[in-house]
Amino acid sequence: MSIRLRTPLLLLLLAATWFNTGCAGPRPVENRPLSAREMEQFFSRAQDERRFWLTKYESDQGPVFSGAHRLHADKFALMPFEGHRNLPVPKIAVRLRSPQEHAALIDSSARANWIEFGLAQTAGVIPIGPPSYQLFAAHVNDAIPGYLSVASRLILDQLHVDTALLYVKAAHGPMTELTRDEKALRAPIILGSEFLRAFHFVQINYPARTVLFSTTTPYEADPDRLLTSVPMRELNGIIAVEGYFGDQRTPFLLDTLGDYSVASNFESHQTVQQIIIGDLVLRNQPHAEASTLDLGMLEVPRIGRRILSRYIVTFDRRNRLIHFERP
Repeated sequence: MSIRLRTPLLLLLLAATWFNTGCAGPRPVENRPLSAREMEQFFSRAQDERRFWLTKYESDQGPVFSGAHRLHADKFALMPFEGHRNLPVPKIAVRLRSPQEHAALIDSSARANWIEFGLAQTAGVIPIGPPSYQLFAAHVNDAIPGYLSVASRLILDQLHVDTALLYVKAAHGPMTELTRDEKALRAPIILGSEFLRAFHFVQINYPARTVLFSTTTPYEADPDRLLTSVPMRELNGIIAVEGYFGDQRTPFLLDTLGDYSVASNFESHQTVQQIIIGDLVLRNQPHAEASTLDLGMLEVPRIGRRILSRYIVTFDRRNRLIHFERP
């Protein structure tokens, strides 16, 4: 949930608390929280959201801004996976305001977009405020928040996303918790559900190792490849689907970064006899306890990349569907 900090004094007090106490347990030096002085310097560049033609609305999940992630009509971007071929993770190369490319992970289990503090500084990402808007990641355990900020442009190949909203992590160094403590997943940018919903569709083709973005052209699934199409739900702002965990009906998060098949706190057995998502039936799937993976939202089971990587997964926002297709 977002929390507004209305005065510089509150900002300084909260930042000083992080600097002096950190979070529970020791943290690596490379993830040092920002000092009070650094927080003050960061917010000295803050601008009112109306300067970016953003309009704020209140919701159950906190403030929502219309006018963000503006797209041009009839544009596509086909992006290859970056990284080792044996790593089935949607990691792509994006640009901000300079020709330099930066690695970005697509995490459908994250509500918002995130960016490392260091890159935000050099790329001219501007915090919104006052008031400022703070967010703690709900999908993983992370004690350091981010602050809502604007990148004037985020570029996918030749596709431009104008006025992109990102939460700047209030710490130095890599976003370790958000990238699941996997060195192979280190990236300075994470694109979450909010980003995926900006497009008419986003298709993650795991076997072909590509991600396809479409701004306005609708998606038509190939009937010869289509396994199932299920309604796209939202859970606290995160894309979700409905299904069955055993005989229990439940929402599922689709975790495009999680290195597991199924994770939950529903049971401690090593295997789940049956998972059903629409017409997709998955039997005898390896099961991981979500609490041991430092995941948040423990009441919601997840489908991880060891299952997702078998399919072509399309997030069809226009039709409010998620399609699963054979390679």
